[in-house]
Parts: sequence; C-alpha cells; structure tokens
Amino acid sequence: MKVMPRTVILLLVLTLTAGLLAGCGPQKTATSGEKPVIKIGYLPITHSLPLVVADARHKSDFNNFRLELVKFGSWPDLTEALNSGQIQGAITMLELALASKAKGIPVEVVLLSHKNGDVLVAAPSIKDVKDLKGKRVAIPHRLSGHNILLYKALQQAGLAYSDVQEVEMAPPEMAAALARGEVAAYVVAEPFGAQAVVAGTGRVLKRAQDIVPGWECCGLVINQQLVRENPAAVQELVGSLVDTGHYIMSDRKTAIEMARPYIPVARETLEQSLQWIDYSDLMPTTEGLARIEQYLKEIPWDGQPGRLLPGGEIKLEELVDDRFARQAILPTPKN
Repeated sequence: MKVMPRTVILLLVLTLTAGLLAGCGPQKTATSGEKPVIKIGYLPITHSLPLVVADARHKSDFNNFRLELVKFGSWPDLTEALNSGQIQGAITMLELALASKAKGIPVEVVLLSHKNGDVLVAAPSIKDVKDLKGKRVAIPHRLSGHNILLYKALQQAGLAYSDVQEVEMAPPEMAAALARGEVAAYVVAEPFGAQAVVAGTGRVLKRAQDIVPGWECCGLVINQQLVRENPAAVQELVGSLVDTGHYIMSDRKTAIEMARPYIPVARETLEQSLQWIDYSDLMPTTEGLARIEQYLKEIPWDGQPGRLLPGGEIKLEELVDDRFARQAILPTPKN
C-alpha cells in the first residue's frame, strides 16, 4: 500500500479546513453568475406588509440579489438574529434599532416600513383614556413604539405613566386577554388590535396618529456590511418596497390577498387594520428618530427615566441613511 507524503496530507487538511471556514461566513454564490442571497427578517404583522407583498410580487425579479424572508415570532428573537449577523436586515421597530446602535451594533435605518398603523384598544366599558387609571394595560415590549404611545396617551389625558400597570405580553395573546378581562387595554402592532375590534370585544380609544401625528415606529434596518458590499442590492430592495407601498395604497384588496400567506389572519381583520395605516411616505429622518429617542428617555421605567436606552451616545446621522430612499422616491411609482 502506497502512503501519501506528509506534505500532500497537510495540503489536503488545509484545503478542507479553508472550505469549512468559508461555509461559516456570509453566504457566497457557487459561481460568478449566481445572485447573492439576502436574508431579511420580519414578524407577520401589517408593519411588514411592503416587504411581504414585494416578495410576492417580485421574488424572482431582483437583478442584484435573491431575497429570502425569515419569519420570527418575537422582537427579541428577530433583534438577536440581526445583531448577530444571522440575517442581513429586518423590518423592525426603530426603538430596537436605536438600542442596537447604542450598543455599537453596525446597523442603518434605510427606509420606514409604514406610518401610523397602531391603535390603543380597550374593553367596551372603557370610554376614555382617563378610565385606564389603576388598570392593567398590555404592551409588546418596553423598547417599543407602543410603549411610547401609551406614555404619550396617558400624558395627554393628564395621567402619569405610573397611573397604570403596564404588562409586557406577546401580541397574539392580547386580544384574548382583553376578552377575558385580564387587561383593560392594550397597544400593539396590527393586526392584533383589529382582532378585538372585529370580534366586538374591544374598541379603539386612540389611533397612533391621534396621539403623535405622523407616527413612525418601524423601518427597514440593514447591517452596514451589506450596505458597503452591495449597495446596488440595497437600492433595489428599497426601491421595491417604496413601489410596493404605493401599490398597497392603490389596491388594498389585492395586496391583502398577496399578504395572507405571510400574515395568516382573517381577511376582515387585515381589511380593518389597513384603515389605520399609511405606506405612501416611507422616508426616514433623523428628526423622527430623535423624537423617538427623546420619548424613550422620558418614560420612567422602574420608576426612573433614562433606563430604557442603556449604552453609549447615539449618533443619529450614522444610524439614518436616507440616500437609498431618496433615490427610490424620485421616480414615478409604477402602477
């Protein structure tokens, strides 16, 4: 039996090791003709509608990349995947993007995913925000726009944040909790507010735009590495979402049918949700992020303000990258 020289064995080991290490990094194409895969995370909510409808409309049509959507069941899981590089981008809450940036995570907000679209829903017996005093109110996450909306709604009603007992709860559980009387109200992403309204177990106390005009809470957040390595893909994705936003506003019925495989709720619920949301103006601004940052600093979590945004100083001009949105918004939207 012939024995291979030690140098040959060493070369084989090094080659195998290099191959394994390459597989641990970002996904590469097998040949130069293949498109890179870009993974974008989302939750099955109406805030993600431009992304899922764009996927349904253009999944195989992108010139610079192949889009792969990754569904998550919670904001913490999505945030961990984005911050650790398991996905290259996500439709996520701007509050979470601020928190990631404060921790030094290299992310950029390149587009809003919607405006407005959140509601404060209460039991039928609750007629006014003032009636929530002493009651339990559910929010999905302390670092959420929904927590901000609760804080501002209470403030505008002459109540302190401490006048209610806030409860962090998974959004799919909220409508049932309201129906059982476990909470008096909740504020959350759609379609979970609409579920209680359609079922007759809840009523809208305030829409987001009634509390904060032009409300912004979610956007397309991208890892800076993707922005540096493939700006053409980022531009194409942003352009598709801008175009799809106009498409949704012009033909909501068709958009709902496209979205239902991604957001598996009743058609009537989605139709109700879309009465409160706008996808026509998706330009991100440092002013919008500054407003959110200020509100988060004001909310007295655990009795003291300033605890919701731990970490270093946030340079908003490094977080908000509007060049792709500006380029996408210039052309006339497609019909």
